[in-house]
Order: sequence, then C-alpha cells, then structure tokens
Amino acid sequence: MAILWRPATWPDIESTLPILVKQRGDSLVGAEAAEKGWRRLYVDPFSTATVIESSSPSGEHRIVGFGASAIVSSSFADAEILHPRPDINSRVIANIVWRRPVLATRSEIACANAHRGVDVVVLCGVWLHDLLEPAEQQEVKTLLATSFVETHAGYRIRRILCETVDKPSREFVDRSIVYDCIGDFPEAERAIHLMTAVSAGAVPGSLGNVLFNFREPVLCLRDSDQELLIAAVNGATDAELATELGASMSAVKGRWRSVFAQIGNVMPGLVTDSGGDVRGSQKRHLVLAYLRRHPEELRPYDQKSKGSQDSGAAQAYSRSEE
Repeated sequence: MAILWRPATWPDIESTLPILVKQRGDSLVGAEAAEKGWRRLYVDPFSTATVIESSSPSGEHRIVGFGASAIVSSSFADAEILHPRPDINSRVIANIVWRRPVLATRSEIACANAHRGVDVVVLCGVWLHDLLEPAEQQEVKTLLATSFVETHAGYRIRRILCETVDKPSREFVDRSIVYDCIGDFPEAERAIHLMTAVSAGAVPGSLGNVLFNFREPVLCLRDSDQELLIAAVNGATDAELATELGASMSAVKGRWRSVFAQIGNVMPGLVTDSGGDVRGSQKRHLVLAYLRRHPEELRPYDQKSKGSQDSGAAQAYSRSEE
C-alpha cells in the first residue's frame, strides 16, 4: 500500500469535518456556521490543507490523514500566547465566520516576511490511528510533518501555535521536542504548544529547523508575476493559465516575456547562457526549476523593506546555485 500526501480539495475537507470532533472549531458558532468558516478558510490563498491518502494495488484510494493550518494576524497570536486557553480552533473559525481580521492579509504577510515573520496556527493534524498499523501510523505522521514544512517553505516563520486534543496527538507533539507547552488543560484533555526558532534550534537536524531557515527573495517579482509563476510551478499549461488568469493566449505569452525580462534584469545568468539568450521553453524550465528550489520568491514580500538588496545579492545567489 502506497501512502502519499496532496493538497486537499473542498470535497476532501467537507468529508473530513464530521470526524474532526475536537478540531473543527464549532463550539462558538455551531457546526453549520463552522463549515462556512472552513470554506472561507479553504479559499484563503495563504491557508493550507492537505490529505494523506493511501492507495491499494486494486487502485482504491482512502484518506487516512488530514492537516490544515492558517497564517493569522500577529495580534491574534499575541493574545493566544499571552493568555493560552483551550479550543483555539473555535476562536479562529468563529473570527472567520464573524469576518473579524484573524487571517493575515497579503500586505500583512508581505510586511511580516520582510521583518519579524508570520504566525501560523495548526488547525489540525489527524490520522486514523484506529485503522492503521503502527508502521502506517508513523508514515502518516511523517507525511503530515513533511507536508507542513513543504507548504510553508519560503515564509519567514516567527511562531507556530498548535493545540493537541487527545493522547495520540499529545504524545506525537511531545516526542517532537521542538514545541514548548505553554498551556496544559488536563480537564479538557487539551494543551497549547508553541514552536519558535529557539525551540526548533534546540534539536539539530529536526524539520523545525527547516521551517525557520528563511532566505530573502532576490527576484523582486510583482504580485501578478507570482500569480502566473505559482500556477506554472503547479503544472498549469499556457491554455490553463489563460483560463485561470482570464487572459488571452497572446497576453499570457506577453506575461512570460515580461517575467523573463524582469528576472534577466536581476539575475541574467538564469535566463541566458554563454552564447546569449536561450529559447523560451528552456527559459521557462530554468526559471521554474529555480523557483521550486527557492519558494521564497513566490511569497508576498514588502520590496520597499528590501532596501539595498541589489544585483550583488542576486550574483551571490547565482554563485550558490552553481
């Protein structure tokens, strides 16, 4: 049996919510409103949801794990850390339902990435431990951690908040070591945990260290450039890009030329070789390969805070890639 992770679709989340008895966040608003909150969370471009899926030799697929997180406002994170309370999910979901500013906006994330970092709340990380063998459970847990790291790569992480709601999840977090328990509520079988660069750094070689290993972007991509490149990195063809961006094919090709020109101004070695310009398809391959290694280029970033980070930094990046 193969076990893999992939981004969750809304039907995945809709089918998973009923089993998230302690993590769906409905205590303040009720189940129906909470589902609407999760739908709004799903369309937020900076929230993540992944499923761990098993496939049998017969081709049958089954979801055996689910993880979700949100980048929240620093004021919400500050309040939760200062006064830890059980059921953080309900406060996140309720604020979404009430349309209060709990989710960080693009501009807030751009500023945080350029300065002190973003705050993340892990909304859930569950696996069907009653139906899985011990070895399968461990594989699912590893994939949950790996998917979290990969979907948050490129952000300047400041703090990660996580609530455990049962014995298996508490044991999993406790064994990870990189989380500090900041609030224990045994009567509710819940605990609030906090990960920072300091706590992650105390465990050399942990995945937590990868999360806090932020690199400054150097390509100075515009929001519209990032939109195009994110879709392309995810495998979209030009025809699909035209549909997704609501543009003509000629406009998409023009966008690519603009992107190549912008990148060439900052990092000419990425789109040229010793003999001059390379073909468009080769440029695209080189650029997308670079972006997969440097996801920070596709995250919101306040370029005004970048200051004097000019071609010298870009040249340093080019040398590091050789």
